[in-house]
Amino acid sequence: MILLLCLSAFLQIGWAQNTMESIRQRYSDIKDYIATHTGDNKNDGAEWGEYYHVVARQFLPGTGGHQEDVYMYFDEREEEKIYPSHYLTFATSRYNFSAREYYEEYLYDKDGKVAFVYVHDPSTSFDEGTDDKEYEMRFYLNKGKLIRSIIKNRDFGQGEYKEVFSGANLERKYAPAYTLYLEKAEKIRQMFISIEKEAYDYTD
Repeated sequence: MILLLCLSAFLQIGWAQNTMESIRQRYSDIKDYIATHTGDNKNDGAEWGEYYHVVARQFLPGTGGHQEDVYMYFDEREEEKIYPSHYLTFATSRYNFSAREYYEEYLYDKDGKVAFVYVHDPSTSFDEGTDDKEYEMRFYLNKGKLIRSIIKNRDFGQGEYKEVFSGANLERKYAPAYTLYLEKAEKIRQMFISIEKEAYDYTD
């Protein structure tokens, strides 16, 4: 009996850990959900997609019109309530500066920690003396710890992306960008919490 309890506890710990494979599976599942459950022109039931969509529009000096679209997808907590609370599972942010468009994705654990970050950045240079490159960056995390990063770049709009870094120990030059995206992930989570409190502050 004790052995079975220990095995069960071990399996639960194992299931709670993020791995490259488990993150990629969750990412694939949520992308499938978004593709098939948008909520547009649907009635209810399985085809109804639930999400928050926030749009910010402003005019910025030097770059002109700026728009950011943030989509926040969520799931229900396991609660014995008529209206269970929600937790953020995935978020996307698409925005522009001048004519260049940026895109980011954030995958979250149930406890609110970010598990995966994808970034498309069309105007960054991490090396002095080089022209701006177009970057794709992927960061995989387990309970707040980076377990793998994959960074690729190319000349803007030209050819295929080439891998320039891969590993768990991030090179120093990429660290500020990594920190920035973690901060962005938390800001989006806090925005979700604020919206959730206003939209679903129900009592049974």
